[in-house]
Amino acid sequence: FTMYGTRWITTDKILNSYINGDKTKESEKKEDVNNNTGICIVLEKIEEKRENGYINLGWIYLPYKVENRSIDLNKFSEFGLNLQDIVIVPDNLFSQIVNSNLEIRTSVSIDPITGAAKEGALFTSEAIPRGTILYGNIRIFDKSSFVGIDDRLEPLPSIDELECALKESKHFFETLGIGGMTTRGFGRLKIQIEEIKNKNCDKTSPSPSGSGSQNNQ
Repeated sequence: FTMYGTRWITTDKILNSYINGDKTKESEKKEDVNNNTGICIVLEKIEEKRENGYINLGWIYLPYKVENRSIDLNKFSEFGLNLQDIVIVPDNLFSQIVNSNLEIRTSVSIDPITGAAKEGALFTSEAIPRGTILYGNIRIFDKSSFVGIDDRLEPLPSIDELECALKESKHFFETLGIGGMTTRGFGRLKIQIEEIKNKNCDKTSPSPSGSGSQNNQ
């Protein structure tokens, strides 16, 4: 959180890796010559006549400059992210800024028998800020090699069916969440899946029983 509202912080390396893949920073700069979009770039230290102002990232108060850059936000289309919301910080400051802006909650374990707090069961947990964008790879394990080994495993789903099931499960990540402490509002994710090989997954909604078509969203 900043004095200008909520901002998403990242680094040149992370942003370039996700958006441009194998493109280099040099190629990115060549494409951005004629672009007039101002991006907030945080500086490590005060440099005379370079900074355009100051911004607080949590409790950390840092100078920044504005550079004209072209950033393709098509991959963030489902998240409603604007260029004005992005703040690029130095690599060596990123981890410190993230750690200092984690939400810390204090909780206590409840004794299921008495319904009261357990003695000595006080604990704290750290949570990343709401709206954090994470990216990575999802691996689908091909189990076709197990066919014929054990009849109890049949019928095994194909890769195409698994891809479609992965797409349709997005609804449950948003409503039910994953991981621990979901009853306290943790673990809910909005997932955007890229490069699904199977193009036959239609966009029908799952049935109320949860056993909808294999080819829905």
